[in-house]
Amino acid sequence: MPSVCKFTLDHPNAVYYCGQTINGTISLTTTSEKNIRHASIIFLGEGKVKWEESTTSTDAKGVAITTTIYYSSHEVYISNRTTVRGQGTLPVGVHTYTFRIKVPMDCPTSCEGRYGHIRYAISLKLNRVLRFDNTYYKPLTVLKRVDLNKYPTFKLPLLTEQNASLCCWPCNSGKLLYSLQTPFGAYTPGQTIKFSLGIHNNSMVDTKGYHVDFIQKMTFTAHSPNRSHQYERRILVRKISTDICRRLTNCIFNGELRVPSVPPTTEPANIIYIEYKLKATIIMTGCHKSRDVSVPIFIGNIPLLESLPSNAERMEMPPSAPKMATAEENLNPEMPPNYTDIKPPSYREAMQSDTPFVDNDVDKHHRVVGFKPLYPMYS
Repeated sequence: MPSVCKFTLDHPNAVYYCGQTINGTISLTTTSEKNIRHASIIFLGEGKVKWEESTTSTDAKGVAITTTIYYSSHEVYISNRTTVRGQGTLPVGVHTYTFRIKVPMDCPTSCEGRYGHIRYAISLKLNRVLRFDNTYYKPLTVLKRVDLNKYPTFKLPLLTEQNASLCCWPCNSGKLLYSLQTPFGAYTPGQTIKFSLGIHNNSMVDTKGYHVDFIQKMTFTAHSPNRSHQYERRILVRKISTDICRRLTNCIFNGELRVPSVPPTTEPANIIYIEYKLKATIIMTGCHKSRDVSVPIFIGNIPLLESLPSNAERMEMPPSAPKMATAEENLNPEMPPNYTDIKPPSYREAMQSDTPFVDNDVDKHHRVVGFKPLYPMYS
C-alpha cells in the first residue's frame, strides 16, 4: 500500500488572508522504509501564465512551415522551506510534523484561469536516495484584503449614457437615448447589484426586450519571449427581460442580480488582471442592431457599509475578518469605519473556467488540476 499524508490546518477551509499565520500539522503514514536525504515542508506561492500561438507560412518551394511561439510569465510570491528530518532511514509508521508560517502582506489573491493561475500550496517533500522524490500537496486559498470602505468614490452611484440614431436605409427612424445606473460602484461576492435601465425612445421603432450581463474579463500578460497578452471573457450572470419600450415613449426598467463567487478586481500591472462590468443590451426590432451600455464594477472582499441591508444584524467578525477599527481611527474620515455591522461571510468555490490551466512544469503524478479557490460570500 502507498504512504498516506494528511494535512490538518487551524482553518479547516484552508482560507487565509494576507498577514495571517498558518498553523498546522502533517501526518505521514509510511508502509515501508524510505531512505531519504532529507524531508522538507514547503510553502510556495506563485503565479504562472502560459499559452502558445502557431502561424503557418509557405517557403519558396511552396512547403508549409508552422512556427510555434511559447509565451510565459512566472512570479514567486513566497517560497518558504523548512527541513523537518535529516538524512537517514524513515521507518514504517506515523510521522507527525508541525509548522507555523506567516503569509506575506503583499501576496495577490488566489485565482484560476484558462491561461494561468495564482496558486498557493503547502507540501511535504521527501528527497529520496536513488528513487523519485515523494511530494504531498495541500492547496490553499490566499486572499488579499480589498476593503471597499477605503475608497470614497465607490460609494457614489454609477451612470453611463449613450445615444444612437436608428436608420434602416433609406429612412431615418429617429434617436434612441439609453442609460444604465447602479447605486454603488463596488460590491463583494454574494451582494445584490440593483440596476436601472432607462430608455428614451424618440424613434419610430419598438424595442423587444433586453438582457443585463455581469461579465468577468481576465487579461494574462506574458513577459517571455516578449510582452504579449491573452484574454478570457465570461458572462457569469445574465438577466433576461421581454419588457418592451414602445416607439415615442420613455421607460425605466429596474432589476437586480447577485454577484457570484469570484476573485476581487486586481491591479492592471499583475500578470493576471481581473476586471468586471455590468452590461445592458437592448434588443431592437426589424433591421436595427442591438444597442448596449455598460458600467465598470469593482469587486472587493469587504463590503461597503452603505451597501448593507438596513436590518443587518450586529455580529462579531470571524478570526479571518479585518481587525476592528479603534475609536481614534473612527474619528478620522480617511480611515475605514467600524465593521460590527458586517455579517461574517461564508466561503464558496469559485466559478471555474471550463478549461482550467494545466501546469505542465509539474510532474503529472504530483500535478493538481482543477483546484477551486474559496471566496467570501456576503448576504
